[in-house]
Amino acid sequence: MGEYTLLQRCIAEILGTYILVFLGAGSVITFASTLGFVSPAAALFGIGFTFAIAVAVAIYSVGHISGAHINPAVTIALAVIKRFPVKEVIPYIISQLIGAVLASATHYAIYGPEVAGKVLFGLTLPGDIIGGNEAIACLNEIVMTFILMFSIMGIAVSGKAPAGWAGWGIGLTVGALIWWGGPISGTSLNPARTFGPAVLSMTWRAHWVYWVGPIIGAIIAAVVYEYLLIKPLKPVKE
Repeated sequence: MGEYTLLQRCIAEILGTYILVFLGAGSVITFASTLGFVSPAAALFGIGFTFAIAVAVAIYSVGHISGAHINPAVTIALAVIKRFPVKEVIPYIISQLIGAVLASATHYAIYGPEVAGKVLFGLTLPGDIIGGNEAIACLNEIVMTFILMFSIMGIAVSGKAPAGWAGWGIGLTVGALIWWGGPISGTSLNPARTFGPAVLSMTWRAHWVYWVGPIIGAIIAAVVYEYLLIKPLKPVKE
């Protein structure tokens, strides 16, 4: 069997990111519209669980084609540790952004601007719990994306984890991070996930947070895992 072309892999990234944003950000619109004012905790749980499923579906659907990065921060981090070709970083990121915008455009077509616009198409923003502080939101995104990328390295990249569990392992990590960090920074973890809703809502407040935070967190995690943890440093005693 031959290798997939760059075009095929970019199409896979478009579709994988589309699945993530359509289901994930779409759940923000749905749960906020139905449960948000009645039971915010239930809405947060539903959003986190939907994102977990969305990530798993995307990974199992296109992982064998493109690696299912579906996240510019992941693509950049893998390139930094030389596990992804630098020349393919830009095509992958463009594909991810296209998929995200297409998903948010679908939300516009389905929900309409009034319903989707009330929650800015599921946009992530610094929460009221931190007074909208962008620096704290960025720190939260760094820490959370570190955890996400650390799990990706251990579950999918290292080759040490049991086969077949990448989708659910990584997906549930995303879900748990949403339950933890949703009220703080919206738990983006992914510049593309925030970019799609930002384009359709034309809201760019604090947008830098969701590029800088995830990229820094992902790079730190990838470097730590790749160069400090992936291989035993202590020689085997004879």
